[in-house]
Amino acid sequence: MNLIDPLSNAVSRLFGLSYLFPYQRLVVTNILEAAEAAGLKLNWPQDEQADTLNQSVEEDLPDGRAVQKEFFTTEYCRSENGLELHEGKDDLRTKTPCNSVYSVVNSYSSDTSTLPDEVPPEEVSDRGSLGRQIVILPTGAGKSLCFQLPAMIIEGPTLVIYPILSLMADQQRRLHERGFAPVTLRGGQSKEERDEIWKKLESGESKFIIANPEVLLTPQVMNRLEAIKIVHIVIDEAHCVSEWGESFRPSYLEINAIIKNVKAPLVTAFTATASAPVLEKIKKYIFGDTEAHQIVGNPDRPNINYTAKGCIVRDLVVRDLLIQNSRPAIVFCSSRPGTQNLARYLRISLGEMGMDWHNEIRFYHAGLSREEKADVEKWFMGNSRAVLCATCAYGMGVDKADVRTVIHRDCAPSVEAYLQESGRAGRDGAQSKAILLWGPDDQASLRRAKTEADRARLTGLLDYARNVTQCRRQALLKMLNYDANGESPETQCCDVCEQQASAALREEASIEDFFRRNKRRYTAHEAASFLAQARQFHWSEREAQQVIDHLIKTGKVKRLKNFLWKDVLST
Repeated sequence: MNLIDPLSNAVSRLFGLSYLFPYQRLVVTNILEAAEAAGLKLNWPQDEQADTLNQSVEEDLPDGRAVQKEFFTTEYCRSENGLELHEGKDDLRTKTPCNSVYSVVNSYSSDTSTLPDEVPPEEVSDRGSLGRQIVILPTGAGKSLCFQLPAMIIEGPTLVIYPILSLMADQQRRLHERGFAPVTLRGGQSKEERDEIWKKLESGESKFIIANPEVLLTPQVMNRLEAIKIVHIVIDEAHCVSEWGESFRPSYLEINAIIKNVKAPLVTAFTATASAPVLEKIKKYIFGDTEAHQIVGNPDRPNINYTAKGCIVRDLVVRDLLIQNSRPAIVFCSSRPGTQNLARYLRISLGEMGMDWHNEIRFYHAGLSREEKADVEKWFMGNSRAVLCATCAYGMGVDKADVRTVIHRDCAPSVEAYLQESGRAGRDGAQSKAILLWGPDDQASLRRAKTEADRARLTGLLDYARNVTQCRRQALLKMLNYDANGESPETQCCDVCEQQASAALREEASIEDFFRRNKRRYTAHEAASFLAQARQFHWSEREAQQVIDHLIKTGKVKRLKNFLWKDVLST
């Protein structure tokens, strides 16, 4: 007899998907168990073979014991560190009977307002606490499904808090494509727009509310949300409470107040990566004085090849890397002007080199208007040759599955941010590349760090970039305190494993060699002019001058001062 798995049936009927990953099952099951404990009504989609779910399959073992066929591939157990995930193959295992409908997900009961008498009070208490979770899943692991699926089963609206408008728009687009009717709360809406939103929520037409923290803190919105009885609050990209909350987004520090006022029984915070200090901030500002279970998925992305390159002229290296590597590509920059300047440089330089895709380069940052952002997002989503120069405002969950290359022109502020942004690559599972540039300019970034903690996080990532002896994948995971048991892909893991890593700046060796062969022949200006005309470099005179200035500053090339050779360069 074939057993019907209600979760698989639900995700198939509601989302058209055939499979849930083990960590998705764990998160969804916890939410549903907590919903059951809170007395919330659950509405499972019906299936022709639903009657089989109330039947168990028993087989006799040689010693006469009867066991039930286990049709999940995921178990979890509680530990001092929260919930631990255990994955295994379908097998026969001795089971202690459990009356919790979601522990084995074997009932389609549409009314779970009461629990079986046999469930002891302490189990009810534990199951209810599963409704507060911190879920750490890698970018592209399908975390949206972890709250979308429960939202379609639990009766009542789900509120999803996002940090930026582009992510809100992306989530709304995806939900609309799946036939759902989300509503979005944001600043600047008219009374008529808001009235229509409340009407959809009160009638049950919409089960999803998409919003940012700022709009939720307005008294009118807060009062209406409390009245419509939100059942689940989801905070996506929860690491923003640490990276933004204490600086330019103070509204993130008020999320716990939002949760308390709305009185939702279920709260789930999602993030792709989080170190111990970031997790502490998430617990403090989101969950306050209440406990939260922690679920950690594997942050490793085995289809991404990690590389770091030292360089002096970063724009030049970005240009060459885009020629050498596959597109679509994203190039992350640390500032808004940086994205615009780089996009302009790449268009001109690649055009001069005869690249027919030089016009497929655009920029994206938070300073663009809503219409401009939407236009860039639409262009990028449908373009297989595109190069997008962006700040961290792009992405954070916006799902373009086929990005093949992610380049960090400027170093990300932390390993969490780096893995979040580099994780935009290869979300379709195909082989992709993440390249981090480092160089002399990083010292300026360190000086700009506002706190010692910020400086320490940036230093850690720069040390990772300069280290050419340790597997980059293992180094990144170690910084997250994640134990991968030393496992790495056998091929295309990183430049260190492939013995391609270099501790030197890219331009140094060739230019030092040039001056060794041309001792006491050129001044700095003359050398820059000569190098700019060299076909093998494709440099501008300004770029050549920048490299020469660095070599002079570090003493690798000397400017002579005697009368005969004044201002001439030599090694």
